[in-house]
Amino acid sequence: MDATTGRASAPVPDSFPRAASERVLRHRADGLWDNRVLTDGIEAAAERRPHAAALVDGEGQLSWAQLASEIVQGVATLGTRDIGAGDGVILISGNTRHGVIAYHALLRIGATVAVLDRRCGVADVRDALGVLPARRRVIVSSEEAGRLENGLVAVDTTPLEIFGGEPRPAVLPAAPSTPRAEPDRDRAAVILFSSGTTGRPKGVAHSLNTLTAGASNMARITAADERTVAFLVSPLTSITGLMQVHLAADQHATLALEDRFEPRGTLRRMAAVGATLLGGAPVIAERLLRAASDGANGGVTLRTLALGGAMLPRPLLELATDAFGIEIARVYGSSEAPNFSGSLATDDRERRLSDDGALMPGSELRIGSTRHQREGLLRGPSLFLGYLDAADDSSAFEDGWYRSGDQIEAHRGRLTVVGRLKEVVNRNGLKISLTEIDAALAALPGVEEYASFAMPDPDTGERLAVAVLEADDTAVTLDDVVAHLLSWGIAKRKLPEQLARWDGPLPRTASGKVIRSRLVMESPAKTNDLAARLRRA
Repeated sequence: MDATTGRASAPVPDSFPRAASERVLRHRADGLWDNRVLTDGIEAAAERRPHAAALVDGEGQLSWAQLASEIVQGVATLGTRDIGAGDGVILISGNTRHGVIAYHALLRIGATVAVLDRRCGVADVRDALGVLPARRRVIVSSEEAGRLENGLVAVDTTPLEIFGGEPRPAVLPAAPSTPRAEPDRDRAAVILFSSGTTGRPKGVAHSLNTLTAGASNMARITAADERTVAFLVSPLTSITGLMQVHLAADQHATLALEDRFEPRGTLRRMAAVGATLLGGAPVIAERLLRAASDGANGGVTLRTLALGGAMLPRPLLELATDAFGIEIARVYGSSEAPNFSGSLATDDRERRLSDDGALMPGSELRIGSTRHQREGLLRGPSLFLGYLDAADDSSAFEDGWYRSGDQIEAHRGRLTVVGRLKEVVNRNGLKISLTEIDAALAALPGVEEYASFAMPDPDTGERLAVAVLEADDTAVTLDDVVAHLLSWGIAKRKLPEQLARWDGPLPRTASGKVIRSRLVMESPAKTNDLAARLRRA
């Protein structure tokens, strides 16, 4: 029996995905899934350094002893609400201590936590409730519960703010009279929702083992340890957020939460807490670096910037490294395969900026699937268990390997993401095929090399850009490119708004494929023609 809820702690009804026995044996044999328990994290840190800062948010700071005490109280609170092992619980939270405490408490009782950001809509809540197979509960702040009430009809809800709602002394919590059973580490512990391409959210199921492996990879990539102060701007309930929550607990590092991002104010708060690590969307890093370069730094304390997805423009990366002494750590992964590859401590700057890093321990990559010769197939200890709806797995896996949807090239254990299988620019919701544009550019006069790519845009999300290497004694303008594309029948709504001129060969992989992410990074330093709306900005 569970000492807190009085309910059986095992066996848990197996209605959620779990790791296949072959996979469990493989990763245990290679030591990448081990006998670690949850109390090796926060509770161990509370024993060893009780008064050190564990968590910082808009309400102040919690020490490790205080955080451990709050989690014990959180477990007790869940018991009084009849929430226990095997339950599916939707946790709706922003970047607050309340969300972190509730999350850790839910993991410790063996519930499966389906996470949603506080900015979710009624449809998101209904979708999550509709796919959870077990007894369903919702933890949500009173404020958000009012906004989402149409999605919470006839659902048991618990106020988020009661987790960590009262200040507690910095003393170690007493050990429970009966030791709490460790949750099954091979079963789904967390569900994230991925929008995918179908429009129907897919539940991405992770176990404690896959999350721990992903956080371990992040620690390796960023050299995080107990001296690290991880500053979380990305949503707590995203894979980036959860990785940093687990990283902080496992490495006994400080986690600082930023719930309302505003570049100048955020920079001041980063300096105040001594933030050393920032990971997440490149657009956040870009806005912070631009604000810092304008003198709004308040003292830049960052030591490491972990970047996944699109790369930052090269001038900003050089600003980060040269002016502020920040080390760039490149990361490749997704909700399904967090921190699958990344930079190594021995990588110099050029290596860090030129590819997507080395495969992490146990990560395996196979190039070529039945649907594309360059698609990367992934396998490894951080890979998710599968989707909540098993029907989604049939198209996501091939012979036990996860179809990444990315075109990947590999060389000596390192990988470069060349692009997505379906390469598109999303401009105000309009999908523009890069393959279609490249095909039309093939006959563009006066160029030796060309490639289209998606450039981040603050107004439209993305804009279509074209990179060219001009032939000798030839000048090509954006108007020339537009006129050529129109003559080939390209619709006006699909026309590029930027032309970037290269003075040498376009960046390519060893096999000659243009690396579009490098075009994004390097184009701001090139000579550019811009559409009228961009010139006015």
